[in-house]
Amino acid sequence: MFTKENGFALPGNWHFPDGKKYAFTFISLLIILITVYSNSFYGEWHFDDSVNIVDNPFIQIKSFSWPEIKHCVFGIFQDRLLRPLSYFSFALNYKFGGMDVFGFHVVNFIIHYLAAVFLFLFIYNTLKLPLLREKYSLIAYPVALLSTFFWALNPVHVTSITYVVQRMASMAALFYIMSMYFYLKGRTAHNLTSTISFFILSLIAGFAAVLTKENAVMLPVSILLFDLFLIQGVTKENIKKFSKILFLPLLLILIIGLIYTGGFSDAFGGYELRDFTMTQRLLTEPRVILFYLSLLFYPISSRLTFLYDMEVSRSLLQPWTTVPSILLILFIIGFAFYIARKRPLISFCIIFYFLNHLIEGSIFNLELIYEHRNYLPSMLLFIPLAEFIIYALNYFSYKKIIQFIVALGIVIILIGEGDITYSRNNIVSDDFLLWFDNIDKSPGLSRPHGNLGRIYYINNEKEKALQEYEKAIILNKFGSKEALAIQEYNLGLFYFEEMQDDLAMDYFRKSSKIMPRYILNIIYIAKIKLRQNKIKEAKQIINDKLTKYPRNSELLELYSFILLKDGRINDAQFFARKCLAKNSNSPLALETMAETCRIKNNYSGAIYYWKSIRTLYSQNAFANLALIDLYKKTKNTKMLNQEIRLLLYLQVSLKLSEYIQQLKRDEKLLVYLPKIENYSFITGKCSYVN
Repeated sequence: MFTKENGFALPGNWHFPDGKKYAFTFISLLIILITVYSNSFYGEWHFDDSVNIVDNPFIQIKSFSWPEIKHCVFGIFQDRLLRPLSYFSFALNYKFGGMDVFGFHVVNFIIHYLAAVFLFLFIYNTLKLPLLREKYSLIAYPVALLSTFFWALNPVHVTSITYVVQRMASMAALFYIMSMYFYLKGRTAHNLTSTISFFILSLIAGFAAVLTKENAVMLPVSILLFDLFLIQGVTKENIKKFSKILFLPLLLILIIGLIYTGGFSDAFGGYELRDFTMTQRLLTEPRVILFYLSLLFYPISSRLTFLYDMEVSRSLLQPWTTVPSILLILFIIGFAFYIARKRPLISFCIIFYFLNHLIEGSIFNLELIYEHRNYLPSMLLFIPLAEFIIYALNYFSYKKIIQFIVALGIVIILIGEGDITYSRNNIVSDDFLLWFDNIDKSPGLSRPHGNLGRIYYINNEKEKALQEYEKAIILNKFGSKEALAIQEYNLGLFYFEEMQDDLAMDYFRKSSKIMPRYILNIIYIAKIKLRQNKIKEAKQIINDKLTKYPRNSELLELYSFILLKDGRINDAQFFARKCLAKNSNSPLALETMAETCRIKNNYSGAIYYWKSIRTLYSQNAFANLALIDLYKKTKNTKMLNQEIRLLLYLQVSLKLSEYIQQLKRDEKLLVYLPKIENYSFITGKCSYVN
């Protein structure tokens, strides 16, 4: 047991020099975290994963050439540098493993594990600082170990690890704590070479954090406060020194903010699309941050979900908890500064939590609440709790039964945390369970219904999909007009696939009015025009958008197709090539190139492009029929027979005429139109094919 006599060592006759302590910590962390997150590695893509990763052609790099990397680090809108290291990490995953979600989850887990390792190193070395050594030297290891485990196992962090795109939050936190650790080592190094080396490492890690996610911009302030509170000490003289240099990190925050947002108007704008104003967000966030605290210290399954139904504070008195929440946070922060001299460690941990919620919990136009925002701010939050527990063990050092009960309680809490995290991973790993669980816990929100509807639609349960879509609209609690616009787009897509074009057009137009930058609305409006054989109108719609977004691959591929339909073969090839230069896996651009080559009697070129489509979709019906026609024309008997065998497999029990007619259901939107007479020769090859 932890006793005064044995210096709070672990039970047993173990003698750990630092190397063995580190080894024990790192190995135990790895084993326990792998156990707890073992059911997350095959988790599905969710929510923002689609736009940022799955459907983002800019991270799908084929080489490390500068043009590809440049597109990658400029994010999804390609208008400014956007979290470049985050997107580059996704690109690396794609380069070495494609869209296999397993590889993305493995990297996310490694990031979390390393974050826990560096958190332990930072806490352990902090507790051995001269200012804290007398009070904490004997308990530095158990406090660091326990607080790290409390943080690393916390179920609130599941969405930062298992939800792939939130690598942005966890990786930024990893670099953030690395930077603080290297700064600490540099400040306490005994020679100039070591000091300079550690400071350089701190600077590199700090830049990496900022290039991963914007909230890491608070790092310079955290480091200055750390130096003031835990290295120099909070004295009047040191506070004066601190005040003189405080403008430097504030200036850095301003510069980075302007680079990331593109200017003040972008930084503070966008509230016209929200269901709340900037003032209402400021009034609501104190309640949100206190709710986060309650989740972190009481993270039971029934309280955890993905999207939370948080009532917006419309005024200081509505709801009544607004003013008490503001006053309580001001009291906690004031108390933290009040005890800064006597209890600098606890003071710093409290201030660190609120400081690192400042970016995402203040004036910026963001969603009100997300669990992953706690990943970084909560890193030091459990140190005071761990300290209290160790001192409780010490207090009962001569009452073994009570000490044993306290120790057993700690073990039960950690096992409970791990069990809830494991169970939470089961839910977060499955797209259907995630949204079904969210509806169960927040039935009044629109977006969970909309997302569940999308899953039903993908699985061809169209009636259930429509029910969920309509529920989402009726509830009309989206949190933002953009979320409403996405739901209207989903309804438009539903009716488009059902070929109810008037309804589809109405929803696409409504969605586009709210989100003019959402290209998919324009794409489908143009496709409806093509269905109506209004080629010139479709061309004009896409051409207008291309003048504004000339590098958008979705616009380029559809424009090339429209030009093909308009009979402008060379222009169609030109724009298809432009599209393929940006997204070499564009099926529509590849089909357009194949068809233009066929029209020009360039059969070898047409075969090449159809085979390129085959590498993407091995059983593509149109590639199969087009290649049969081409191999017949080029008299390639061997390949022709292979394709005929595939055709017999694909058409199953249908007659050939029925099979082709089924494929031509939406013929105005097809690049290649198979004609039954081109395949009549196949009839004699198999008795049941007509």
